[in-house]
Amino acid sequence: MQVFGSSGTRGVANEELTPAFVLRVAKAAGTTWGGGRGGDRVAIARDTRHTGRMLADAAASGLASTGTDVDRLGIVPTPGAQAYAEREGVPVMVITASHNPPPYNGVKLVGSDGVELSISHLEDIEETLLAESFTVAPWDETGRVREIDGVRREYVDGLLAASGREQIADADLTVALDPGHGAGALTSPEFFRELGCRVVTVNAQPDGHFPGRDPEPVPGNLTDLGRLVRAT
Repeated sequence: MQVFGSSGTRGVANEELTPAFVLRVAKAAGTTWGGGRGGDRVAIARDTRHTGRMLADAAASGLASTGTDVDRLGIVPTPGAQAYAEREGVPVMVITASHNPPPYNGVKLVGSDGVELSISHLEDIEETLLAESFTVAPWDETGRVREIDGVRREYVDGLLAASGREQIADADLTVALDPGHGAGALTSPEFFRELGCRVVTVNAQPDGHFPGRDPEPVPGNLTDLGRLVRAT
């Protein structure tokens, strides 16, 4: 594959990964999914990166142009977006560069079963993208875009329902977290507190500039977390 790798496609935002490119990826995805692999509705989630909203806007425009309705989920951890896909039975485009440095962003494609797309499905979308053989909806059949509230809360509730809350609360645990300014800053502290843990955090403010540390969780970037563990 020329465009997609094992975790989607990534690049420096506004240089390699431009809004125009993301719009084309969304048009290719909407065209392919509209052919029977997801129906007429697709969700978009993003992480906290500074360019996330810009690129999510481009993705929403591209999908809507193919006649696909769009659910805008806002900032949601990738597993939360996957849970939404499975729960609602809709594919999801996740605007994220995962652990890459702050200038990067990317696109990850998730199927309506909540699982990242297979290579064969990605190849179908890539073929449509490279050929630019996009579906173009008439003006009065373009997709509708709606904001979906409460997706992070539903994700946390699902995690809590799958956890042994009483046993964990009885263990009187202290949990030290470093969400690295990412989307998990909006879910992980809340989740562990509701499990009954004492939670202490560092770099727990969502911030797409990543002022506390680079996103990749390698030892050199986790010295603050190490100090927090020792201190608490």
